[in-house]
Amino acid sequence: MITDFSAQPKQSNNNAKIVMWVFFGVAAVFFAVSAVINTYRGVIGAAGLISLVTAILMYTKYLSVKFYYDVLVVGQEEPLFVVRQLVGKREVTLARVALADIRDIKRESAAERRAHQRDKMTSLYIYAPTLSPAVSYRMLVVSHSERSEIILEGSDEFFAHITSLANEARQLRADNEEY
Repeated sequence: MITDFSAQPKQSNNNAKIVMWVFFGVAAVFFAVSAVINTYRGVIGAAGLISLVTAILMYTKYLSVKFYYDVLVVGQEEPLFVVRQLVGKREVTLARVALADIRDIKRESAAERRAHQRDKMTSLYIYAPTLSPAVSYRMLVVSHSERSEIILEGSDEFFAHITSLANEARQLRADNEEY
């Protein structure tokens, strides 16, 4: 029996914090140097601005966001796997996938993720809260003629549960198509 539930992956963004603070420091150095020298002041100021923007983007992409992975059952419709992102008070739904469309979920190390070769016709979506997670999961979704890969982060138990729910949803879809 498929029931509603929600999970939030644990963030471990020490790398993102370090990179953010390094870019803030580099931006401060560039701005200080551009205030002192006269030659190439615009170039050094622009490099400082780029470093500042990069630090802010690191914060907004990895440190201030929270992801939620939900399974929703709405009436007689097919159960859905939903990825939500919470930034401050703003909530955005990033993905809504029928559980029956999930074909495979693979556990990957960082090296396996980098070495993975993806078909050019397959879309890639990354919904992991960590900058470079040691372990992630690649979810293959096939819906009609579209193939997508979604990279997520979580525990082995969570993804084993999602795999069993996806198998159950595919069986329910097959049973409904027979009638």
